[in-house]
Amino acid sequence: MGLLGLTYTYVPRQGTDVRVYLLLPLLVLLSACSTPPELQNTSPELPLDWQTPRDEMAGASGWRQDLNDPVLNLWINQALQRNPALAAARQQLAAAEQRVRISGADRYPQLSLELGSRRQEDSERVDSLELTLGWTPDVWGELSARQREAEFSRAAAAAAYDEQRETLAAAVAQNGFALQEARLLLALYTQRRDNLQQNLEIIESGYRQGLNEALDLYLARNNLHAEAARVEQQQQTLSELQRELERQLGRYPAAQLTTEATLALIDTAIPAGQPADILTRRPDLQQQWLTLLAADATLAAAHRDRFPALSLNAAYGGSSDALGTLLSGGNLAWSLGASLAQSLFDAGRKSATQEQALAQRREQEQRWLDAVFTALTEVENALSARQSLQARYALYLKAEQNALNAETLAFEQYQNGLESYTTVLEAQRRALDAQTSVINLRRQLLDNRVALYRALGGGFQHSTSSLQTVQTSAPETP
Repeated sequence: MGLLGLTYTYVPRQGTDVRVYLLLPLLVLLSACSTPPELQNTSPELPLDWQTPRDEMAGASGWRQDLNDPVLNLWINQALQRNPALAAARQQLAAAEQRVRISGADRYPQLSLELGSRRQEDSERVDSLELTLGWTPDVWGELSARQREAEFSRAAAAAAYDEQRETLAAAVAQNGFALQEARLLLALYTQRRDNLQQNLEIIESGYRQGLNEALDLYLARNNLHAEAARVEQQQQTLSELQRELERQLGRYPAAQLTTEATLALIDTAIPAGQPADILTRRPDLQQQWLTLLAADATLAAAHRDRFPALSLNAAYGGSSDALGTLLSGGNLAWSLGASLAQSLFDAGRKSATQEQALAQRREQEQRWLDAVFTALTEVENALSARQSLQARYALYLKAEQNALNAETLAFEQYQNGLESYTTVLEAQRRALDAQTSVINLRRQLLDNRVALYRALGGGFQHSTSSLQTVQTSAPETP
């Protein structure tokens, strides 16, 4: 017990008049006429401007153009072409394209040809040939809803691909900044090691002349050895960063990538726009919205699946105990048929399927809203971090100069017997900390620039050409 239906088949025979009979189904639609709830208000209230104070934003073409770094841009282009994970995402997008074709094919008639042969006990072999044409008209719009679901899923996959491209490009850029920082730090540590070697020679000479104490000699040697160890550690850090970049570029991790030991300082403003702009510019938000539309289409299809199913079919063929007789056409006949079926009892399967689709759509509504507020938080944090980094960088530039002057003066006074060597060590530590902080802040400023552009949705021309349609199309609930 599951389906109530009426099937009519017309088979013409020789010597009889051709009569056309109409199919008169008498079915009760039962609970299929219920309507699922429509989408809730998924448009969050957004302010007209960002809450974090910011500079007057000027026009800019994107963080890759701002950097004006040919080597870094070359690496990004290579990663976009060769990265295996991104190549896998391209194949996922290609599979989504084919799912759209598959869902669209269900709306067209299906034509098949079957040639068979069977033998029963104590009987001769019987051959059969049949050409069948079947079609399920999309009376209630279930098939069109499933096709829309596949199209929204394909657009969501395209947006996910755009997001993965931007994420990869940003990761390559930030790893490139880290590589430049590592080279600058290696040069700094190497220079300090050489300076400490010169200081040690001066102290050893004074010790032999009885001008310096043994404690000062031991402290100077300890300082030199510690700095030499820091150089070795920085070499390893540099090699690891090179291998990570080579992995992202789809190369063998041979630690052979080279770049200049410099970190650009860019002062141009970034066009932040308005909070609502990121809804159309960020591919991750586009993906969430398209996934929501796909979930709504799935709900519509599940609802319409509860209505009666109409099928039309036509066949031309026959059977014979001799294949030659069958192919001659003497035993071939044609037939027409139609059926209409409605589920009477399925233990609640179709109802549960619709409720499941409704719950999944409601879940995606909340995921969409969470993604929007997460994106807004990322922009506000990046804007405030930008101001903080700029202020800290300006202060550390002054701190660096003061620390270097203090280091030079402390060693001169130590040589003149006016200060202890511990004062020299403290001055050296402060100078190293200040120089390291300046280099680190320059790298953080570049990272923040990329992160802010990413949070605002800038940097690439997206491959999702249906963006405007996505924003203006309303979900079609039945």
